[in-house]
Amino acid sequence: MTKINMDDEDQKKLKLWVRMLASSTRVVQILNKRMKEHTPLTLAKFDVMVAVDRTPGGVITMSELSRMLLVSNANTTGMVSRLMKDGFVEKWALPTDRRVYSVALTSEGRRTLKHAIKIHKGWVDELLGTIDENKLDDQIELFSQLKADLAKIEA
Repeated sequence: MTKINMDDEDQKKLKLWVRMLASSTRVVQILNKRMKEHTPLTLAKFDVMVAVDRTPGGVITMSELSRMLLVSNANTTGMVSRLMKDGFVEKWALPTDRRVYSVALTSEGRRTLKHAIKIHKGWVDELLGTIDENKLDDQIELFSQLKADLAKIEA
């Protein structure tokens, strides 16, 4: 087995990466399990519905939704199709360009999302409740800066 020598800073960055990934993965697993147990949604469906709900006027094109969620157009199409089958969203072609589709929540979708948001907030509060309240702003700033830095790298 080959062992790669790393200095202390490299070891710390790798350790941070592993801890961030493990923590994020575990939170997503817990939230997805609870969402499926207590709502008719998966966490992925919930995320799509929140994205649609937060757009101005509650209407978004499929391509905008893909960009917002950082997923492929095919992934978005599949998820929207499942949400349509569930009766939570509706999709229609734009009259001015039949190749462009818009998506909005149905009234049932809005009711379901309102309930899911309420209980999701409680779960997030529980799962992140052990983080010292005085350190929350620092953590938010850390990840906000990392996100901004990553956007510059990928630009």
